Amino acid sequence: MALYEVDSLDVAVKSGEEWRPAVVDASFSVDEGEVLALVGESGSGKSLIALGGVGLLPFGTKATGGKAYFEGHDLSAVDDAEWRKLVGLGIGVLFQDPIGAWDPTEFLGQQAGEVLDEHFDMDPDEIEQRVVDALGEVRLPEKRRFLWSFAHEMSRGEAQRAMLAATLLSGPRLLIADEPLSGLDPTVASAVTSIIRDLRERWGMALLLITHDLGVVAGLADRVAVVYGGRIVEEGPVDLIFHSPRHPYTAGLLASLPGRGRRLKPIPGDVPDIAWLDPGCPFAPRCEFAIDGCRAAVPQPSFVRGALVRCIRAAELDLEGVGRATAD
Repeated sequence: MALYEVDSLDVAVKSGEEWRPAVVDASFSVDEGEVLALVGESGSGKSLIALGGVGLLPFGTKATGGKAYFEGHDLSAVDDAEWRKLVGLGIGVLFQDPIGAWDPTEFLGQQAGEVLDEHFDMDPDEIEQRVVDALGEVRLPEKRRFLWSFAHEMSRGEAQRAMLAATLLSGPRLLIADEPLSGLDPTVASAVTSIIRDLRERWGMALLLITHDLGVVAGLADRVAVVYGGRIVEEGPVDLIFHSPRHPYTAGLLASLPGRGRRLKPIPGDVPDIAWLDPGCPFAPRCEFAIDGCRAAVPQPSFVRGALVRCIRAAELDLEGVGRATAD
């Protein structure tokens, strides 16, 4: 049994007075100790897919179909108290905006310790020490200073580390990290990546990583789910996806990675508004391999050479991946 499983998730977004489908039929699972990366360009629907299952969607969006299971429990069928126990303790979440995720009117230490105060019988001194220890785990210097800091007094990198420390306090079995490196300079991003990798290995946490950084994916992930137009268009083991992509969009993303003998090749066109897609395959307007059949209907997922792919031409295309460069 998977640790976390999402089955046929649908998410709608509000556009004016109308609710429009944005995520359609998204299914995936994360096993114990595994790292699954959801990758795609900004606006592809990665965050909606990741947060929809755990009931943490932003304002103006709602789940309209599908189920999510954590440790075998249907998260849509449990009461509020059980949901807080399962999600609040078993699942830690790193949000995309590490500063905005904090209450600006309360000290960080107070907010971080709330999960211990609610779920465990601890006195204030013990909670404070546990928070300090967690801040040390994420390598924040002068860690006691952050107990009495407000979010606006921290840099983005410090706020992200503090948020990671707060998620660790409950000892989660799954960490959902939504663009954890967004807005960080390269040296800080590298440090945060190192911390996440180290903590995952030592704690044995599973990780659902949402990112557009394929370099990070290559170094952390076991499996990859490629998202476009609110749909998972390709999923498989990281080595297989990187070296032998079956979907043209996946190949386009990989073409943006520097590599020996490779020429960087941008994907033409713009990412579509996932609430207002044209009929057919959502990638067809940008795809150099599109044919009339691609525009007729949304492709159904099928297994092609070890990957689950939504592309009617997946079996016939020979696409370039990392390490498969062709000579000029």
